[in-house]
Amino acid sequence: MLLQIGLAVISGLLLSAAFPPVEWDFLIWAALVPLLLVPIPLPHRRRLACGFIFGLAHTLTNLFWLNTIGFGAGVWLALICAFFPMAWYWFAGTLILRLGRNPDDTTGNCRRIWEMDPVRQALLMLLLSAAWVALEWVRSWIFTGFSWNQLGISQYRRLNLLGISAWTGVYGISFLIIAMNLALAMSWSRTWRNWTGKGPRGGFSLPLALVVILTCVAVIVTLRQARTGMPDRKMRAVLVQGNIPQCREWTQAQLDESSEVYTSLTRAAVQATAPDLVVWPETAVPAPALWDRQYADALRALFAEIKTPFLLGTIDQRPAGKDDFQVTNSAMLFDPAGRLVETYDKIHRVPFGEYTPFGHYLPWLQEWIGMGRDLTAGREFTVFTLPGEIRAGVMICYEDAFGRLARQFVLRGATLLVTVTNDAWYAESAGSKQHLTQAVFRAVENRRPLLRSGNNSDSCLIWPNGRISGIPLDPKTGSRFTRTATLYEVPIWDQLPVTWYSRHGDVFAMVCGGLTVLILASLGWDRYQRKAGCFEVITGAAEQEKTGAPETSEGKG
Repeated sequence: MLLQIGLAVISGLLLSAAFPPVEWDFLIWAALVPLLLVPIPLPHRRRLACGFIFGLAHTLTNLFWLNTIGFGAGVWLALICAFFPMAWYWFAGTLILRLGRNPDDTTGNCRRIWEMDPVRQALLMLLLSAAWVALEWVRSWIFTGFSWNQLGISQYRRLNLLGISAWTGVYGISFLIIAMNLALAMSWSRTWRNWTGKGPRGGFSLPLALVVILTCVAVIVTLRQARTGMPDRKMRAVLVQGNIPQCREWTQAQLDESSEVYTSLTRAAVQATAPDLVVWPETAVPAPALWDRQYADALRALFAEIKTPFLLGTIDQRPAGKDDFQVTNSAMLFDPAGRLVETYDKIHRVPFGEYTPFGHYLPWLQEWIGMGRDLTAGREFTVFTLPGEIRAGVMICYEDAFGRLARQFVLRGATLLVTVTNDAWYAESAGSKQHLTQAVFRAVENRRPLLRSGNNSDSCLIWPNGRISGIPLDPKTGSRFTRTATLYEVPIWDQLPVTWYSRHGDVFAMVCGGLTVLILASLGWDRYQRKAGCFEVITGAAEQEKTGAPETSEGKG
């Protein structure tokens, strides 16, 4: 058991090393091999324990940056997320023991996946890859969802592979990653014999050949679908990145500083570049743009000077009854005269950040962890009309981690996606870079350019094929955490097709989920049949003992 625990920890750490800040993304294609090489524990509780340790080793290190906001947030979330890898390992072990039954094995089961016949290996590889995808999909919506860092996200720099996301979402790449891990583990003994020359040499590996074929098909599909041609025109947009540190309780001096930084950067950038649009990130100045008098006056003076369309993220307040009001996290578009044109209210709120689950019943928790009161969720996927009649869907912060949200803007006519975010809550940790990698897949899934405006780092332009360009760096240190205003020439295609994923959503993941449910039902039925058979044997023996009937030769058999 100690060997299994040790290899489970190694596999979990290798998974995390594929994501920022380490970003050794090639490791993820073999990260599970150590865990899969050891024999499967027979007792269910040991499989669950081994799976949980594997999951916890991954989630604790992968989400460690979240602890910067306090409350042990990264630890608590890691404890919850670890249940998903645990469930997969239990399911994998149960299915391996079921498909690997071998009458010549003294245990009655084959516990090593490389000892199974090739056809069963190939079937097992496909089923377990589907099961991992199913669990990633469930994690993306259960209890409002947490789709952060699905395995496929780690490959955000592999442009030749990303295009499959336009069909399957990020789940298609996660499927290939798990399939490759299983194929390598299944080929282990054959490969070892070939390398060492010990024993009969291995031959053809059906699972490995199958996953190579699937990967090649994915790459070919990517190359065929990635051709968008030259853009019809370009929009010049200035993204202002103030790099303002965040705190839960703001002082007037800090508010004054943030307002001064953003307005001065904007004035200088507009005078130098004459852009078509200025974009400020989510809550660039932590005050209501329409209701805080000082902030509203500063904006009016800025609008009068720059006379440029303006998109910013801010907190909004609206009446909700006689003595109450609603608070929303919003994106607002202003015309060159400073008139409010359109507003989008954030639909997917961050649990314990923008609302506290069960906060009405646990008000002390709302005061301790939350913002003192819940933000109100938006209901409409508002598509903004930017200069040049460009239709844009604006996502606020965490929303771009959900493919199902981004596609709703595209279905409503968006030819450009925009993210306004404030990752300064996580200081100079890996959180901002991990957030950026999620946005890459929203661009690729929908074949739309994505403009990302961050408060402290990673403002950039993401092309429809996933290429990232224009991340501002500090000229002295090379750090991504810098204060700047950057001009982007955003490519615009007027007639971009709607991708399969945009039109149909997570169909691939749903199919994987349905297949996994069927396999679970089959395993449950098989267990029931074996228990029923044992019960019949026991009751039959008891009846014979009561009646004193002699055993027949058939009964002895």
